[in-house]
Amino acid sequence: MNVNATSNAGFTLIELIVVIVILGIIAAFALPRFADLQDEAELSAAQYTAASLKVGVDTVKVVFNSKGHSTRTQNLEGFGDGTIDTNNIGYPIGTTKGTGNENIGVGNEGCVGVWEGVLQSPPSVAMNNNSDYRSYRHTGNKVCSYAYRLNGDTANRNQSQLVIRYDSRDGTVDVCGRRSDIPNC
Repeated sequence: MNVNATSNAGFTLIELIVVIVILGIIAAFALPRFADLQDEAELSAAQYTAASLKVGVDTVKVVFNSKGHSTRTQNLEGFGDGTIDTNNIGYPIGTTKGTGNENIGVGNEGCVGVWEGVLQSPPSVAMNNNSDYRSYRHTGNKVCSYAYRLNGDTANRNQSQLVIRYDSRDGTVDVCGRRSDIPNC
């Protein structure tokens, strides 16, 4: 048996150029979609955290009512580790509130207390930009805003791209910000 066929084990220059052009076309269409996926993932994570916060806020109110409370309560028994404080209608206002008015916590730290006291295994929150979320207390010290920081955004609560907002006056929790797919804060 005489085998005279030669084996060509490689690609021609033209074949390599065609493959590179095809990969370039795919990348041109795929990369913008991947960028959108990052934005969608961040929004979904914030919405999930906001929904978890809302469930926690509502659970605090249910425990407050089930215990027969009708005024501001310190260290609500029956919820979490028993350190959450509530206002007169049963919504959380922090974990180190002490006696006094119905404002959220003591300074911006009060919003950190609400976040950590209501959520189980929450994303990190602080009063600076060195965490997953930055907390702000505002609107007569009755509202907390948590500005998302993992996307590199360092704007204040009114200019941030993505914010979770909690209102202790009525227990509402929403997601807002400076993105086109959510309402402005």
